[in-house]
Amino acid sequence: MRLYGRALVLFSSLHMKEKYVSEDLAFWNKIAGKYAALFNAHDTENLYDFYADDAALVLEPGHALQKNEEMKAGIKQYFADLAPVLTVDVQHAYRAGDVALMIVNYTLSTTADGVTSKKEGVATDVAIRDANGEWRYGIDNHYGTELTA
Repeated sequence: MRLYGRALVLFSSLHMKEKYVSEDLAFWNKIAGKYAALFNAHDTENLYDFYADDAALVLEPGHALQKNEEMKAGIKQYFADLAPVLTVDVQHAYRAGDVALMIVNYTLSTTADGVTSKKEGVATDVAIRDANGEWRYGIDNHYGTELTA
């Protein structure tokens, strides 16, 4: 048996012994749900605080904005211009210590000039547990695995 085949057998047997997918999707849905509740309330201040100190917000594939006052102002303007509404549903979560990767199905509705648009997708978000034990968004990437053209 080739090395790859042996590794696959080893990983398969390990997977059967322990659960490597998130311990509890309900827990991760609470984390993502808290984010969505702040988002839907258009609560710029508390949403901004929900991001980790060195968080990144992916603006489009290949471009991220670090947490700073410009990011906060952009969120506030986005809320005012488009009145967005977000629903989230964590499908998978993988945790390593104080870092967790969440794969999140989402629907985002926005309204501009009386016209409502709806986008559905799969986000890849990273949560980080801070020194107080609170989970915060470290990377907010609703583009998921979309790549730049």
